[in-house]
Amino acid sequence: MMVSIIVPNYNHEPYLRKRLDSIFDQTYRDFEVILLDDCSTDNSVSILQEYAKRPQVSHLIINKENSGGPFKQWKKGIELAKSDCVWIAESDDYSDTTFLERLVPFLKKDVGIVFSGLTIVEHDKSTDYVALEEGFHKGTQLLSTDMITGNLFINANCVLFNKTYISKKQLNRICDFKICGDWSLWNHILTKANVYFVKEPLAFYRKHQSATTEGLYNNQVFYREAVSVAKVCIHALGNYYHHNARAIRFYSDLVRSSALSETIKQELFTLINDTFKPNFYINLFRRVVRKLKRAGS
Repeated sequence: MMVSIIVPNYNHEPYLRKRLDSIFDQTYRDFEVILLDDCSTDNSVSILQEYAKRPQVSHLIINKENSGGPFKQWKKGIELAKSDCVWIAESDDYSDTTFLERLVPFLKKDVGIVFSGLTIVEHDKSTDYVALEEGFHKGTQLLSTDMITGNLFINANCVLFNKTYISKKQLNRICDFKICGDWSLWNHILTKANVYFVKEPLAFYRKHQSATTEGLYNNQVFYREAVSVAKVCIHALGNYYHHNARAIRFYSDLVRSSALSETIKQELFTLINDTFKPNFYINLFRRVVRKLKRAGS
């Protein structure tokens, strides 16, 4: 099975050679590489042009204007990909040279995502992130247990996915996001397919200061996007009241503990309640009715 490897880059000159070397040195050799640059202002383009001479590179596309967000580049790469098996190899990260060899065999029928353990590299320290028990996991179960209140796949660099599970509508939808487009995409796949997890940390995620959890939770754009993603996730699961109740509690608590202004907090509380409470009450009422019917039968 060929793998289409998409490298979306923007101003990652210091990390780019290590990123690309970790791709071209993969022990699994059946792949194409799609190089995308979003109008970098550093020396990234010259590095990409150098690597573009390699026979595995099928595209080098350099934007004349910045797209304004990473997920338009994702969409472009996915549309260009010759293979259904896709890897978004983010340009500031890197991977073990056996990454593809270890993961590709598990991307079989009914499995839409295969992902590995992850080493988070932050300044001079590193931490291993193990998301699940190794093995097969049902997609809708992960939606229910994990994906309403967070992105289980915290870094695209550790993920292989089957693009046949992505609709054109969803591919267009991720372009509306600044932060949560990946989370939205994974949720979409999980409504249709399942997951296989390889516990071994085969991908390395550089966590920059701007990408810390603290910074994310103090960003109102994150909350607006996260609420939108969670709403779609809960709808896919059947809008059960307990999922809506959990979303209200989780996001309200995050907003409450954030450093956002009181005015913005009140706006976000209103958004959270308007998004989840109608479904909470409707489905709670339905549950009560079902219990009364069973009691009377």
